[in-house]
Amino acid sequence: MPPKKKQKLEKLDKPTLHTCNKTSFAKAFLPNYRQQLLDYIAIIHQLANHASHALKFYILSAPTFTMNEETIEAILYLLNKGEAWHPRKEAKKAWRDCLLPYVQRYCQIVSFVHPNLRGEQQSVNYLTASMMTNLKVNVQEHFMQMLLRYINLRLDVKGQKQRLPPKSNARKAFFTRLRYLKSVFLFDVVPELEFLDDLTPLESEVLEEIWSLDLPFLPNDPLAYTIVADPMSFFPAYCKLSGLYEQYGF
Repeated sequence: MPPKKKQKLEKLDKPTLHTCNKTSFAKAFLPNYRQQLLDYIAIIHQLANHASHALKFYILSAPTFTMNEETIEAILYLLNKGEAWHPRKEAKKAWRDCLLPYVQRYCQIVSFVHPNLRGEQQSVNYLTASMMTNLKVNVQEHFMQMLLRYINLRLDVKGQKQRLPPKSNARKAFFTRLRYLKSVFLFDVVPELEFLDDLTPLESEVLEEIWSLDLPFLPNDPLAYTIVADPMSFFPAYCKLSGLYEQYGF
């Protein structure tokens, strides 16, 4: 049999060609649009900055709290519009009622004026996801270092290094005790009661401060691993530790 004739393809219009030239930001937008865009970007940065502080204020002030993406989203909306934010969904209404007093109090303390950005939904969605990612990374990368540095600062390790002669027995004894103290503070070992009774007043105070952070743990896993595995469960402790840094002026 003779081969079938190929069906003719419909003639397509030639695609519209585009060219792209590199140019400066100033030349890409007319002056009035450029200023509007710069103002919009400034507001977004402002909301993101204050949202992180307002979130910490809420966690440190509320008797009980919930920390998730909905928390961040609601704080962003309240920072933008304040009491004027009236969501339709019942879940968001509940978040509004819960967080409004804390956001209002934060705004009073720092004299923050609501920018009332219109059409903010996409920006809030982006900032919520971005902030959640940044918080996780910050806890994973910095919390363990902050804990160890806080212990060193409170126990004046730097000062002891300067005072104790190098290679002296006193210096060796100090750092041997320091290593054991850190293992006790961070629950790596369970100390004997006699050891706890032997703590100096400063060591007892630091122990209570670290334990008051309510660090969550996974059975049989070291603290450093748990922080990486579930960073957001440590975010409340991260906020409390930041408060201790501020309290002592570190």
